[in-house]
Amino acid sequence: PSRKPSRRSTPPKDTESLGNVTRDQALPRPRVTVLMATYNGMAEGGAWLDAQVDSVLAQTGVEVHLVVSDDASSDGTRAHLEARAAGDPRITVLPQRDGTPGVTGNFLHLFTTHTPDGSFVAFTDQDDVWHEDKLSSQLSLMQDVGADVVSSNVTSFQSLPGGRVGERRLIRKSQPQRAWDFLFEAAGPGSTYVFSPKAHEALARVLRDLDYSHIGVHDWYVYALARSIGLTWAIGEEPTLEYRQHGGNVQGANSGSGARDARMAKLRNGFYRKQFILMSRTAAQVGTFDERRARQLKAIVRELEGQGLASRLRFALRWTQIRRDRMEGLKLAAARVLGVW
Repeated sequence: PSRKPSRRSTPPKDTESLGNVTRDQALPRPRVTVLMATYNGMAEGGAWLDAQVDSVLAQTGVEVHLVVSDDASSDGTRAHLEARAAGDPRITVLPQRDGTPGVTGNFLHLFTTHTPDGSFVAFTDQDDVWHEDKLSSQLSLMQDVGADVVSSNVTSFQSLPGGRVGERRLIRKSQPQRAWDFLFEAAGPGSTYVFSPKAHEALARVLRDLDYSHIGVHDWYVYALARSIGLTWAIGEEPTLEYRQHGGNVQGANSGSGARDARMAKLRNGFYRKQFILMSRTAAQVGTFDERRARQLKAIVRELEGQGLASRLRFALRWTQIRRDRMEGLKLAAARVLGVW
């Protein structure tokens, strides 16, 4: 899909430190380990999967290693990727993992089994298309603002039969972070997440001691953990990838009437309330909050677990703190008061 060029197409040519390397083009490029979780990715004969792999390997200004964990695909995805790996040492396909299949478990398996080696770490889906400067521009943002983790807005596009492209729209997730937004939403699509070596090591260490078998959304969970343990997170304004929308999306762009209906169904059936509670309990378990914030978090857990009107009203008073988009926070709080969830 066509796109507008990003404001920064290549890293600035200076010698500021970027982890254990520099931005000077004459010196070693930053190393990035890109983690891809796959499952039945051979749509369009594997064209979508190949387009994403190609866009990862074509990243400018960085040295990329793509590590893939396939979740017992039945359509030849593993064999296809193994054939690509045989001809490109930058690709590694991991052995089949143990455990219950699922996108959350697969991504967190990749994240926790990658041995810290000084590289930056990024997530990728199997069917998007990265801008060629995605990683270099995000590492520049990380350096510029002093963040431990960065994510970004995306441009979604509807993938139509025959390779045609339908509606394209900006999916904006870069509103100001709020006191407790991480308990109630992700920092954007996980495919935009890039972790510093320090952040990856800290989060992997925390994850190894947690039971995340009931967590439904891996990128939301990692964002909640990062904010809870005091890692700094920046959400960039500039879209860094083309976010493919199609009938097989596990998590979509959360836009349009169909997405609204799906979210409302998950509110009504208790899925989101369960996730809110799990996120809040985990944050209380691992968090490094001061005494005042710790008390607030305990109160949030009580308000989420309670079903009485008093609990729902107390929670609703937090509407400015629970989503980055305050109108979305107001809607979520109102739905709580009305007993929708």
